[in-house]
Amino acid sequence: MAFPYSLVIFDLDGTLVDSAAAIADAVNRTLRDWKLPTYDTAEITGWIGEGSRKLITSAFQHADSDANIDDVMPGFLEHYAETALDGPAYDGVVETLASLHGQGVKLAVCTNKNEEFVRPLLEVRGMLRYFDGIVGANTLPERKPSGVPLRYLSTQARVDIGQTLVVGDSESDVLAARDAGMDFVLVSYGYRKSLDLRTAGAIAVIDRMPDLLLLAQRDRARGVSSSS
Repeated sequence: MAFPYSLVIFDLDGTLVDSAAAIADAVNRTLRDWKLPTYDTAEITGWIGEGSRKLITSAFQHADSDANIDDVMPGFLEHYAETALDGPAYDGVVETLASLHGQGVKLAVCTNKNEEFVRPLLEVRGMLRYFDGIVGANTLPERKPSGVPLRYLSTQARVDIGQTLVVGDSESDVLAARDAGMDFVLVSYGYRKSLDLRTAGAIAVIDRMPDLLLLAQRDRARGVSSSS
């Protein structure tokens, strides 16, 4: 059964890779540099999803610091680079990418993590070879929740929007997919914050990445139903 989309664009943190602990480590190292209180991974996870600058801004706001974020960012990015490779892939992710790639489906990553951190992480987790395109937070003038990066990736892949699927875990992914006019799937295990997965408009909510492959069966079942 053929997969019903020609291009799948994945979010990274919270979708392909469980990077929360590594990101929290970088945040806390930065806070310590500035002699500020640190936070547990669960709290910092709630700040993930809108890029590194917004992340560290949230951390310093919670610490009641009025430090200039422009002064903070260089040190934070150094710590971020030190921990960037620590996030493990979620269960079944690599196998799912391999299966889709083997079927001729084009794959891409769209993340609000800076691009220089994306390729090394994908490489160390054995995923880089499967991707045809990568867009990070600093690749284009706009990033998620704008749909511009998603449309850029579909154009680069020469795949129509209607044949493109977005897979993510957060409101930024939902808003970007809506803005781009693309179907989207949400994972239940990511960093969704207050997002209501069941009412967000996803064509499916999956508990494990291999469940994405079941869309082929569902598409076939719909075809059989409509023709009977």
